[in-house]
Amino acid sequence: MSFTYTNPIVPDGYRCGVCGAAGCKLWRRYQTFLEHQALYCAACAIKNQGRGYQLDDMDQDGRATNDGAKSHAIGWLVPAVPTEDNETYWGYTSVPDAGVAWWRALPNKETT
Repeated sequence: MSFTYTNPIVPDGYRCGVCGAAGCKLWRRYQTFLEHQALYCAACAIKNQGRGYQLDDMDQDGRATNDGAKSHAIGWLVPAVPTEDNETYWGYTSVPDAGVAWWRALPNKETT
């Protein structure tokens, strides 16, 4: 099911594969084929990577601090920005500006 970056609603299936969190920023495995892909919310991504990232240190743009530097990547996990046809995810350095804005506008964690 397709969606648009101008609509703040997340597409079907855009949820953490570990805890089920939805409606928030998600990360995915870097350089991984779609059939082997996994999605992680910020808390599960940090737990999965175990590299000293802190959820409470994450800024609104989804950048976490590790070794004094801020990055959107959490270890080997990168922002999961779906294509508007909702068939796959953009490559880490290929996300169009509208997709970047859509992902950054999502909350860092699920709000209930």
